[in-house]
Amino acid sequence: MDLGRLTFLTVAFVTHAVVGYALVRGFTSVDRRTGAWLGLGFGFAPDADFLFPADWGWPFVHRGITHAPLFALAVVGGAYVVSRRRSVALAVALGLGSHLVIDSLSTMGVPWLFPLRLSWNAGLDVHGPIGTVLLWALSIGILASRTDDIPWLA
Repeated sequence: MDLGRLTFLTVAFVTHAVVGYALVRGFTSVDRRTGAWLGLGFGFAPDADFLFPADWGWPFVHRGITHAPLFALAVVGGAYVVSRRRSVALAVALGLGSHLVIDSLSTMGVPWLFPLRLSWNAGLDVHGPIGTVLLWALSIGILASRTDDIPWLA
């Protein structure tokens, strides 16, 4: 893999994690430590499909099953069953949901009607420089509104 592709993927992965974290910290009541793990982890989780062997084929490809709303609903339901806390399920939903929404806006899209192989996309360059800066600015703004996260503002 060339350096440009590696850099692109790294920035995209980190951006998904940061957006998930910001949404969880900004809009749920989970504690800071749990929120960090849930937001970062589930914001990034759908891209675990990069680990699937290439010969598995559809739906185990990038932007296949792990980028489908049915998958997200199953994971959120599982999080609720395991934790018995709505705040945890909401945090998981925000992390996973933010990933799906961001990728829906990209040119590749996501399979909103899974198991059908149809994808919806807005055709925007959300993983390009301008889109990335906007997503980071939005995330920083959400975190800044939580003054307990920024010691010198508290």
